[in-house]
Amino acid sequence: MDKQALHDVLDAQYFGLADRLEGFQPREGQLQMLHAIADTLAEADFDPANPPATKVAVIEAGTGVGKTRAYLLAGLHLARARKVKLLVSTATIALQEQLMHKDLPELAKTLQEPFSYAMLKGRGRYVCLLKLDAQASGQAQEEFDLAEPAQQGAAEADAAVFQKLQRKLQSGAWDGERDSLEGEALAGWGRIAADRHACTGPACEAYQDCLYYGAKRVAAAADVLVANHDLVLASLRSDKSALPNGERAIYVFDEGHHLPAIALSHGASETALTSTAWATRLERALAAAASELDYPAESLPDSLGALREKLAQLARALLDAYTTRIQAHAESASSEPLRVRLTHGKLSEELHGFWDELHQVAAAAESKLADFSNWMRRKRGEDANSAAQVNPHMLAIGPQARRLTELVETAELMLDEGAMPPAKWFEFRAEGGVVQLDAKACPLFAGGLLQRNLWSRLRGAVVTSATLRALGKFDFFVRDAGLDHVEGTRTLQVQSPFDYGQQGRFIVVATQASPKDPAAHNRECAGLIARDLREVQHGALLLCSSWVQLRAVVEAMPVEIRNDLLVQGSASREQLLRRHREAVARGQRSVLVGLQSFGEGLDLPGTLCEWVLMPKVPFANPSDPVSEARSEWLEAKGRNSFVELTVPATGVRLNQWAGRGIRSEQDRATLVCYDPRLATTPFGRQLLAGLPPFAKLLRKGGKETVLEVGEG
Repeated sequence: MDKQALHDVLDAQYFGLADRLEGFQPREGQLQMLHAIADTLAEADFDPANPPATKVAVIEAGTGVGKTRAYLLAGLHLARARKVKLLVSTATIALQEQLMHKDLPELAKTLQEPFSYAMLKGRGRYVCLLKLDAQASGQAQEEFDLAEPAQQGAAEADAAVFQKLQRKLQSGAWDGERDSLEGEALAGWGRIAADRHACTGPACEAYQDCLYYGAKRVAAAADVLVANHDLVLASLRSDKSALPNGERAIYVFDEGHHLPAIALSHGASETALTSTAWATRLERALAAAASELDYPAESLPDSLGALREKLAQLARALLDAYTTRIQAHAESASSEPLRVRLTHGKLSEELHGFWDELHQVAAAAESKLADFSNWMRRKRGEDANSAAQVNPHMLAIGPQARRLTELVETAELMLDEGAMPPAKWFEFRAEGGVVQLDAKACPLFAGGLLQRNLWSRLRGAVVTSATLRALGKFDFFVRDAGLDHVEGTRTLQVQSPFDYGQQGRFIVVATQASPKDPAAHNRECAGLIARDLREVQHGALLLCSSWVQLRAVVEAMPVEIRNDLLVQGSASREQLLRRHREAVARGQRSVLVGLQSFGEGLDLPGTLCEWVLMPKVPFANPSDPVSEARSEWLEAKGRNSFVELTVPATGVRLNQWAGRGIRSEQDRATLVCYDPRLATTPFGRQLLAGLPPFAKLLRKGGKETVLEVGEG
């Protein structure tokens, strides 16, 4: 494809927006991004007869570039030319909604050639009509873990909630999606969510009205499909994917910096070792189904009793092995569970034996369960009249089948002691005077998962975000995302149009207390932050590194300041944002206080966020078991985990937090970090150098001086 001719066509479309789109102003960075995406996708080969050679454009587009319009224009044009779909994947529902209700309708009005668009979420974000009916009518109590303390009596208590939901759905007041729920209804979502284990597909009596399959039908006919990273990673691994494969679509990953974390969540697994009621219910449900459907009883899983016994043996062995630590933790009165991580992912010989036996029994049961499920599906397909008889049994078996699958997957990870064993840990928690025990495991790195399950399946893709570089380089993200083994990967940084030097100040405060002494540092920070907050005229954002730090700083605030704080956890995020906007509109001072979830994705332009305050450099929680295991593995290889992982990851997070301050060409903001290490350590100076070119100052003894990044 002639790239110059391609640029000419796209330029004509791009500059044509100025005539048809009110307020549109061409931006150099946006045009640069448009051309880069087009150049990469033009080289992609979507012919299924040819072996895949993935082409990926990795583009960091600074705030204000307008990356959405760039990738939509380029992606849609190339998708039409190649006769494939354009699939845009995001990490947040907010961006999905923005694409569907603002960006795509706007573009559709301005382009001469019409196109259609639709949104698809994961199956579990839609209500199952049969489950909702069963819950509302009180017929589903046996499907749930009523033996577990957290769920005692929940089915009866929630019946009224589900009845109300059912009425809202029937009246059109609710769209049947999880994302439009809150409160009690959201807490009970797991009881009514659609899931593949219980889904009977086209044989379901509610199939024609099913919200998930209805969304799939609309999506299948659309030119542009809006999805999310979680759905993409789950679907592309399946033979029955809800999404087009890599030969039939160009994939764009907006908010692409989330891909590694989401990939790890897909690779992780956990199971409750002290909860076996589900196995008893599965046994009963299978027996009832086999009896009514005339399935040979000898073909059913015959090992569920042994499975319960193996689970009990393993739980007892773990409780005995860690009795001293469990007792000490109980005496500390900590509200957090006791977490015990296996060093180097190594099981003791005894525990390895228990897990091996458990895996064999669980895998055998899962295999026979799969045979029975397939038999029921064949029976339903061969005899349409049998659907009404088969479907209730599949619904009853589904939730318990999911628990069995989770157990098998967890056991497989626990037994993995290869060259890079997963992080493995156990969590002990007291519930009603009884110790509950969970086993959890997660791969150390996302790169291999993404390379195997994503990039190898795509032909042409774009990954973009405002924060993809760490310490000024793409190396960390490219490696973390598994793109270091994809030869067709190109990286590009597109500068923000903002004049950071004029619009923002980044102040490093030289505190007397060391951040390594959290109690003293938090006390000092509270006083310094209160002093700065008195200077705030309108809106501010206070970002903390942990709940402990957040509580300590908030509790130490003077009353007149504390009254202006809107603290994460005191209400829903949406409610806090609404109160913040209303307060600023009234001319009052308002300060949002939160953790990482408030440090990215919040768009608070103008007076809504004139100050961003950070007590400490935002290092990730050092006690996170996956981070611990990852560092341990690197150190065992003679590598420096702090340099390779901690500092780059912190650089990305610091950029995200700083990015809350300047959201438009008119914004002015003061950013303050009360962590002297930014000015006094080599890693601190690296972090400062990786920030946008704010005016950087050092505040010491009440005086502010220009801070050169190279200063010691």
